[in-house]
Amino acid sequence: MAAALLHRVLYATALLLAVSMAGFALLRLMPGDAGEVLLIHQMAGELPGPEALARFKREHGLDDPLPLQYLRWLGAVLGGDLGRSFQTGDPVAQEVGMRLVNSVLLGAAAMALACAVAFPAGIAAALWRGGPVDRAVSALAVLGMAVPNFWYALLAVLLFSLTLGWLPSSGYGTWAHVVLPALVVGTSLSGVIARFVRSTCAEELPRAYVRTGRAKGVGEVPLMLRHVLPNTMVPVLALLGLQAARVFDGIVVVETVFAWPGLGRLLVDAILSRDFPVIQGCLLVLGVVYAGLHLAVDVAAMLVDPRIRGAV
Repeated sequence: MAAALLHRVLYATALLLAVSMAGFALLRLMPGDAGEVLLIHQMAGELPGPEALARFKREHGLDDPLPLQYLRWLGAVLGGDLGRSFQTGDPVAQEVGMRLVNSVLLGAAAMALACAVAFPAGIAAALWRGGPVDRAVSALAVLGMAVPNFWYALLAVLLFSLTLGWLPSSGYGTWAHVVLPALVVGTSLSGVIARFVRSTCAEELPRAYVRTGRAKGVGEVPLMLRHVLPNTMVPVLALLGLQAARVFDGIVVVETVFAWPGLGRLLVDAILSRDFPVIQGCLLVLGVVYAGLHLAVDVAAMLVDPRIRGAV
């Protein structure tokens, strides 16, 4: 168990290091001189002189070689310092931390909604394969994968906010503000999860223990909940980890549409203004979230299935 866990922690650490290097290099390799673009933005479009540009680069370390800039930034990050925003001057860790809480709240609500819809739908589709429920779940899965989140979000605003007037179209502050963005992200994930639950449960139904349970008079629903579903939890947990990571893909668009003050919207604003420290901080935190989710899934799988612990 300890060796397997150490192996996965080392893998997650290497992944984070690669993500940090790629993000740092890509930002510096964007078209145009990074220092000049930043200074022009701060000067409201005025062209800076050579002396002002050189002083700005020297103050922010932009005239040093790229490897040196990365090592200096990485050392500061390991010490808990993500730098300061070029736009606001506030610590990046403070800005990212506040926005991350909002994104986690939205992501948790979306995943809870997705699971609440997907598991009953997937189990029902497995029990009545080929019937109307099965076809409806298949259609939901196709819609979840095919409809872009930004288009779905606009349709949700049009229906629930502008037409029915039930929910606010944007903003933050009350439970009503989280409903629409969570609905958009959650329902886009629920179809995929439901279809996967259906297929994994359907594979278990022909097995001997299921026939034995039926012979003993156990009902179909109790049989699915007590015996079939627990035996499918390892692949289902792996899928839930991937879908939880997909939540943070979707919230970049959804937070922008609904003006939700989360990490995705902060990243979009930072990219538009080329606020490099904030962009790097957001990418690093998203990498930590991705790696942490996959590590949590691996640990959960090892706890659920002891055979995995001896495989590594």
